Amino acid sequence: MKDLIHSYTEWLKQKINYKEINGYFEVSTPFVNHINDKIQFYLKRDDRGRIFMTDDGDTLNNLEMAGVDVATPSRQKELHSILNGFGVILKENELTTMATPATFPMRKHNFIQAMLSVDDLFIVASPKVESFFLEDVTNFLQQNNIRFSPNIILQGKSSFQHKFDFLIPASGKASERIIKAVASPKKQNIIAQLFAFEDTKQARNNEGIVILNDLEKEVAPEVLQAIEEYGINDFSWKNREDWLDKLAV
Repeated sequence: MKDLIHSYTEWLKQKINYKEINGYFEVSTPFVNHINDKIQFYLKRDDRGRIFMTDDGDTLNNLEMAGVDVATPSRQKELHSILNGFGVILKENELTTMATPATFPMRKHNFIQAMLSVDDLFIVASPKVESFFLEDVTNFLQQNNIRFSPNIILQGKSSFQHKFDFLIPASGKASERIIKAVASPKKQNIIAQLFAFEDTKQARNNEGIVILNDLEKEVAPEVLQAIEEYGINDFSWKNREDWLDKLAV
């Protein structure tokens, strides 16, 4: 398992590229958004050595161009919940954060996770569907009396913080379970989630679960294989009644 974590960090180092543009450094990551564009953001250092990060408004602008109204009260609430969890500030339409040289690795990690989480939150199963996938999963758990805590931030063994959609506390019959509801299961984006699960498992010895949205399209075999290699449980949303009992214990 250590080899898998090492391979992830090495892959991330190799795939993140920097380019200087007009006094800023443009950072290109290997992660992609819902339109398959690479997630990018920008860095600038001030005279005091502080490092400022911004997405230049791309995350929310891309969602608005896709027809997503991010100004509704419910979506604003979810948006700010995500950003607060990762220490990211919304300035007009830009996602921003600040770091010192000492905190930069963790702040950069959290900033990327925030951009991915915001992009993934607003992906709907179909253009005609009004609710979010996360809301559908939340409603399903509540309707079936599954006890859980939502929007949990946990620290892994690496000291990085990771956001999970749900935490089901340990019981006499089952260990603590942490859950991510993945609306758009793509290999590029799922890798970061698997690292988060493994890093947290080493710190808390819990069980990881991903709920995969497979209503419109089957999940690619390579994605399922990657999840299996990390020892994470993959639950099909299409067959959600089949795994409900595993969450009830």
